[in-house]
Amino acid sequence: MRDILTIARKELRSYFTDVVILIQIFILPFIIVFGYCSLFSMFGITSKGKEETVKAYYVRAPESFEEAFIQLGMEKAPSDDDASIVKYKKMVEDKTLDLLLVFPEDFKIAEPGSRDLSNINIYYNSSKSESFTLYQILSEIFDELQPHTFTVNSIYEEDTYNLFDSDNEFRKMLGGVIPTVVFMAVFMICMNLASNSIAGDKEHGFLNTLLVTPIKRRDLAAGKSVTILVVSACSSISAFIGMAISLPKIARAFELSGNSYGIGTYVTLFLCVVTALFVLAAILLIVSTLSKDVKQATTIAPASIFLIMIPSLLSSTEGFGRLVDSFGAKNYYIPVWNSVKLMQDIISVDYSSLNLIPVCIVNIITAVIGVWLVGLLFENEKVVNNG
Repeated sequence: MRDILTIARKELRSYFTDVVILIQIFILPFIIVFGYCSLFSMFGITSKGKEETVKAYYVRAPESFEEAFIQLGMEKAPSDDDASIVKYKKMVEDKTLDLLLVFPEDFKIAEPGSRDLSNINIYYNSSKSESFTLYQILSEIFDELQPHTFTVNSIYEEDTYNLFDSDNEFRKMLGGVIPTVVFMAVFMICMNLASNSIAGDKEHGFLNTLLVTPIKRRDLAAGKSVTILVVSACSSISAFIGMAISLPKIARAFELSGNSYGIGTYVTLFLCVVTALFVLAAILLIVSTLSKDVKQATTIAPASIFLIMIPSLLSSTEGFGRLVDSFGAKNYYIPVWNSVKLMQDIISVDYSSLNLIPVCIVNIITAVIGVWLVGLLFENEKVVNNG
């Protein structure tokens, strides 16, 4: 145990006295996660701002219609002559005006079955979302006013007919992206350090020098493993802080319901991140031990994070989401994926804190097995000598 701690202290001292590495470990994960999440917040704020700015004119509308148009944010056109109407149509085409509604001078509401019908012209630009949305609203209104024998979905005050849950869909998408960003931010840093810790020492011949010392090979492997696990934990804290600060901001920006997270929720999220990254760190150590040099290690290692990224991103899709749901509680017994799934549940505000127990146990046991395998590989001469 003394040798393990001695090796770990030596390697950690070399990391924590290097300003560049300190920035990578403690600051870079926070910047990546916080910066990426801030982009989501900005998109939410921008989309809300766009919804509030609608510029549309109506021309020669009867007084009985004007109140409804004003409620939609429309304005009475400054002029109603033919030349002005041509100018307004050009404005719609140029996207400086969202919509133009023109009533004929002799507009009248005909009796049902009459062939003498007044035509209302609606000019809009479908390439602009505000213009097309307002056009659809007006079309629905005028459809309701036309003579008919029955109505469809007309009692808006009593019921909401569109049952699409936009909050839930967005949370699913967010649950696919946020874990990927967090794990990627820490993984890339640990990958470089783990690769240099073992594959780098092999490449420069320094590992052979260490192997001839009185230190046991398993202790040497354990010491290097402890170092990377500590670095992983430190980087996890940095990434977690970025995520913890960003989640409420994203929820407010998109006006998501149930956007408050308690202390217990943040503790659960933190343990999800740390334990999963322990497993990934153990995988990186195994890859580094088996690799002949740093280049080979950094080429092979990203494959493991892609195995996490792809399912995480696909889980927000309907087909893959059903596949994930079909596993039920088994999701929480799959190393690393269990943390991703629980993080997704938390972001979706649909989780049980009891699921944290198998997540932590499985990930810690898997990480320990990974470190044990590194020690076993150190006993193999062909592996440590690139034979």
